[in-house]
Amino acid sequence: MEAPFPRAAYHNEWLLTNRRGGYALGFGNMINERKYNGLLVAGLAGLARIHVLASLEEQVEWQGARLFLDSHHYPDTIYPQGFEHIVKSWPRPYPSVLYSSYPASNYLLILKELFFFQEDNGVVIRYTNLGPEALSLTVRPRFSLRDHHQVNPSGLWDQVDRTRTADGEAFTFRRAGVGVVASGFCERGAVVERDIVFHQVFLPYEASRGYEATEDLYCPAEMRFTLNPGQSNRLIFTAQAEGEPAPDPLSGAEKAERFYRRQPLPADHPLKLKGEGDVLGRILFDQKLFSHKEYFRILTLAAEDFLTGDDMVAGYPWFGSWSRDSLICLSGLKHIPGGQRLALRLLRKYGRAIKDGLLPNTFGEGGQGLNYHAADSPLWYVLRCWEFAPRDRGLLGRSTQVVLNYMFNQDLPIFLDDDGLVNLRPGNWALTWMDAVIYDQPVTPRWGKPIEINALWYNALMALLEAARAQGLEDSDVLAADGFKASLAELAALAGRVKQGLADFVGPEYLADRIDKNGPVFEIRPNAILALSLPFDWLDRGQMAHVFRRAEAELLTPYGLRSLAPSHPAFKNKYLGNHKQRDLSYHQGTVWTWLLLPYARVYLKLHRGDLGPQDLVKDLTGLIWTFRDGFLKGNLASVAEIWDGLQPAIPKGCPAQAWSVMALLEIEHLIAELEDLA
Repeated sequence: MEAPFPRAAYHNEWLLTNRRGGYALGFGNMINERKYNGLLVAGLAGLARIHVLASLEEQVEWQGARLFLDSHHYPDTIYPQGFEHIVKSWPRPYPSVLYSSYPASNYLLILKELFFFQEDNGVVIRYTNLGPEALSLTVRPRFSLRDHHQVNPSGLWDQVDRTRTADGEAFTFRRAGVGVVASGFCERGAVVERDIVFHQVFLPYEASRGYEATEDLYCPAEMRFTLNPGQSNRLIFTAQAEGEPAPDPLSGAEKAERFYRRQPLPADHPLKLKGEGDVLGRILFDQKLFSHKEYFRILTLAAEDFLTGDDMVAGYPWFGSWSRDSLICLSGLKHIPGGQRLALRLLRKYGRAIKDGLLPNTFGEGGQGLNYHAADSPLWYVLRCWEFAPRDRGLLGRSTQVVLNYMFNQDLPIFLDDDGLVNLRPGNWALTWMDAVIYDQPVTPRWGKPIEINALWYNALMALLEAARAQGLEDSDVLAADGFKASLAELAALAGRVKQGLADFVGPEYLADRIDKNGPVFEIRPNAILALSLPFDWLDRGQMAHVFRRAEAELLTPYGLRSLAPSHPAFKNKYLGNHKQRDLSYHQGTVWTWLLLPYARVYLKLHRGDLGPQDLVKDLTGLIWTFRDGFLKGNLASVAEIWDGLQPAIPKGCPAQAWSVMALLEIEHLIAELEDLA
């Protein structure tokens, strides 16, 4: 039997996370392509991440022959070619890979499963012999022990101090200057100390992105064990900061397995087929592997990947906590167990970080990278406080800080114009979600009055008023913060002026993307849809429908909305190249999945009264069908950040993006609510 890998197995990545920023990430063919791919990336304080375990060398002895299950890129080859032995891999609910001989045979079947520790840094690799004959494995772990944004330069392991110990079933490994201790444990077998350097491992994705693309990896020990027919064995790798207690490998592994075993398995997973005869003959390709109910559980699990104790990770592998992303995602937490409580913890945490009415755009990693370059995040914050806790006095106070600073603070990179609209001052910052910057110059600066910022401003004013009234305040009552004050009557009057000022964005064909000193700038971008999707409407239904139809015609794709219409001369149809080239196209036509949610919300505003539930369900299902189908067929583990502007098919940017997954989850729940009405 050949191994008919679907194309998605190469392009889509599996993901495991531990709810503290740590992760494991890889492709379906189990070949590392990125510097971020690996079996254990430890999450430390402040969402700092250390890449610990890159991969494994896996040698199998069977019937007197030797074969390798692993594959690694080198500058001029892939060696060994273990991917040829993969019958199929499944990314959800956890990564599983079925190996066989080449060509495939029921006489050699090895199932490898990966489980991640929860709330600790550890990974479990479980091997099960599904064949009729005994086999032996020798596994050599390849360690990196580096910052996850970097690679190990050539010759590093000949220069850096390192220590290792082995005691028969376990080993520990330290690299000087990293501050992390790595450990390995072989549940049943032997651990033998080794001193092996793997030179010039090649990472093609990094080469294509213009980054350093080769590194050296180190093996401090090897693990040997035998598997009789039907037998399993676990290898457990953990990491902890120097001076912290090491997680217990066996209890952590048991907890990890229990967590993932509660999830539904794909219909053709070997463990689901156990005892049903020919495993190879029952493997399915390009067919539905989950029921609709199971799909919801898998999608919820994908959304939970981004959660931490009191925050969210914007995307794996290279994002940390971003306030804009978290606050846009926050409405999706209503559909996740414990999400309401997490939302309140996050709002209180973010509230404590407000400075002069602004929120950190990014909180950074390990205390580095914090900045306040966001004009929209504070407005999203006010909206979410009203949405989740309109009667919370503390959150009302934080929301008041934001609004009053926007009104009166002259030291901010924003100011209110005479019409009450928010104006962005020119500078070397990008204050909207279109935030790419090259050499301290924004690619899409959007200085002046951006449409979605001002729609958010109107919604923030209305939300603050609603929250204040929900707490018993009246028009004559005064809100105060940071030395500024305004009565509810003054806020209501300002909201009226802002609503009137928003009419200046209306054009004959579309909404202006921004208004600068020369007047409205009419570019067909999704920011108009975002502005119309918010809860407090400011545009009449007929004009809204006109804008929606234009966006549908020029921006909508099966993967999301384009950030700029193809008819615009600045449109970029591909997202590729080095950092500069990618940033030049990032918001100039590239497709963004998260924008499907505001699009769906505007669609429902326009059609909920005209169409019946069945028609609404049909249209919204078509909107997200590409992703639903990918999950149902077991080809997707998450949803990527972006896609090419024309002929989108291959995921680009961050392979697992929080607001992309949350958008899909929210739209699916909108569909489910409509189905209940049908």
